[in-house]
Amino acid sequence: MRITFVLPAPVRIPMGGAAVVYRHAAGLASRGHRVTVVGPRTGAGGLVGRARALAVRLRDRHHGVSAAPYYAAYGVETLEVEAIRDASIPQADSVIATGYQTAPWVAGLDEKAGEKLYFLQHDERHLTPRAEETWALPMTRIAVARWIAETVEAAGFPVLGVVPNAVDPADFALDAPLMGRSPRVVALYHRLPSKGPDTLVAALNEMRHIRSDVEADVIAARPPSHALPEWVRVHVRPDPAALRALYNGAAVVLHTSRLEGWGLVPMEAAACGCAVVATASRGVAEFLRAGVSMREVPVGDAGPLAEAAVSLLDDPDARIRMAQAAMADVARFSWDASTDTFERLLLEAVR
Repeated sequence: MRITFVLPAPVRIPMGGAAVVYRHAAGLASRGHRVTVVGPRTGAGGLVGRARALAVRLRDRHHGVSAAPYYAAYGVETLEVEAIRDASIPQADSVIATGYQTAPWVAGLDEKAGEKLYFLQHDERHLTPRAEETWALPMTRIAVARWIAETVEAAGFPVLGVVPNAVDPADFALDAPLMGRSPRVVALYHRLPSKGPDTLVAALNEMRHIRSDVEADVIAARPPSHALPEWVRVHVRPDPAALRALYNGAAVVLHTSRLEGWGLVPMEAAACGCAVVATASRGVAEFLRAGVSMREVPVGDAGPLAEAAVSLLDDPDARIRMAQAAMADVARFSWDASTDTFERLLLEAVR
């Protein structure tokens, strides 16, 4: 089968949604399918698209971002095009939109482009009210999480199936003993308000106020635009080995999103032995259980987030029990099983 994934733009920095697409693309290619990932420089074209592409290029240059694609996969062709048009998309059996921007582009392609699908990785209405309009487009819908499928179906649009995310043990696993970890937390920073950067800053300050020896490592795709505390170490685009080491060097991972499709960072950190303290932002509950394998706190409330994290740092036995439960919960998911499901759903849609 010929399969094309359409991303919103060429990917130059780490992005969870794009990482998931490439993971499935690699898995489908290894199963004998011909897979292409397309990223348009100007979306569907036009003056607005060109202006946006120029702004991104200037920001990338300012942040030292390479012009090369960030992701690649064996057997997968990455194709950068000017805009999504019939002539720029290779002939395929299935063409898959991967975000609200891409859905109208894919839906507008000629019928000869192939069966049109929509891989929903988030409830993107928090980004734009136009996102819900894309659910109604004539495409087969597949969701990454049960809560997303339930949300879309409640709006009246059927979802063919759910394909959960996973963690590859070759990438993220326990290297450091759970006992004896220093009072260090790790967290993802993202400037989008939905990722809770303000909550993260406030929680870090509150943690240091409660316990003066707390340390923190923050990972980010770009230099933070919020003022983080001076004692926080910021790691911009750490490579996979460095990221794994950061997770294994921490006792707790903080997750501050207001709404999250899945939550790859807490899943990766849990696989490396971190206890998870997360806001009730929907996605993390797809793979962890509140009160058993994670501490869950209200969205946007930095005080309970900091208190829950410090309480685990103060009680190593409770932290270790929670970390062990999280490792077991995360181990229930595998990329092979998820890509098997994705392949089955694609074949069903094409038939």
